[in-house]
Amino acid sequence: MIFKHVSFLTTDLERTLDFYALLGAEVIRRVQTSEGYDRAVLDLGNGKLQLFQITGEAPVPHAHWAEHLALEVPDLTELVGRLQAAGHTLSRPLQPSPGGRLMAFVRDPDGRSVELLQIRLED
Repeated sequence: MIFKHVSFLTTDLERTLDFYALLGAEVIRRVQTSEGYDRAVLDLGNGKLQLFQITGEAPVPHAHWAEHLALEVPDLTELVGRLQAAGHTLSRPLQPSPGGRLMAFVRDPDGRSVELLQIRLED
């Protein structure tokens, strides 16, 4: 089995694309679907994130951190600084993860929890 993508609704595609660009995601496709929905596909490295903006529809994220998207990043401390400079607040501060790596949580513009993990460099 190979992970292909996950799809989320967004109320503001531009704002959400800007947020994920801060995390290092790249837009690889942007189209309007045959139903008239605005759609963007982001490359997340080993899979894709598909975002849809549909008039009259809104995401309903869960308030608990247990439901989240997790991303590994090369320099978490630097990324946290960029996020905070852009006005984003951490929902869980920088701290060691249960596996010993540095981690933090932030919410995307639609309120979804995003876990950020420092990439572990293998010896």
